[in-house]
Amino acid sequence: MIGEKPLILIVEDDEDLAKLNARLLMRQGYSALIAYCAADAREIVKDNEPDLFILDIALPDGDGLTLCNEFREDSDAPVLFLTGKSSLNDKVSGLDAGGDYYLTKPHDNKEFIAVVQSLLRRVERTKEMIAEASVITKGPLTLKLNEKKVYVDGQDAELTAKEYSVLQLLVENEGSELTYEELYKAVWEAPMNGDSSALRKQISRVKKKLGEENTDDFAILNEHGKGYTFYLG
Repeated sequence: MIGEKPLILIVEDDEDLAKLNARLLMRQGYSALIAYCAADAREIVKDNEPDLFILDIALPDGDGLTLCNEFREDSDAPVLFLTGKSSLNDKVSGLDAGGDYYLTKPHDNKEFIAVVQSLLRRVERTKEMIAEASVITKGPLTLKLNEKKVYVDGQDAELTAKEYSVLQLLVENEGSELTYEELYKAVWEAPMNGDSSALRKQISRVKKKLGEENTDDFAILNEHGKGYTFYLG
């Protein structure tokens, strides 16, 4: 991304067409970079992460199909093939290489922009779904799994890595008791060997940071000598 604008990489050896398409995209509020050959495209992606690739197939030093396969190794960004190759076999090859859409030249500018917008909307929807799947909300608690952070009524509880890991396990198993041994093995990745003091200290700090003793919204309960259970009030 460049700023907040989706970044589109155009790989096209026709300089006039590449610049025309770049202008069309920028008028729509996108950022656009141009590579006139495969080598230039490879250099650009070393320092940039395009949100969309627009690839010609026939390039002076290679082909867009190979580039698509290469980019697919590190990127999930959609690929639009824009090429003069119009046979059914060419289209099938483009889609088999990982392309998401195939347009043939000469193309209609309105259709071109519509396809770009559709592909980028799909990307945005996917990001939103991933973000939603990476958050657990339990009453006043919000666990952001990607950040490994816990918020209480929107305030960062500032848990350590181990404290966060213990809480996440308990929250994900809400209502079910996890034994000392289960919790210890999962967080410390080693046997507890009968000494639960380190685990009990972690739980005590978690409860204090979350303000668990001062709320009826949730509780982390301990059955002495056995384990812990997270309950939502």
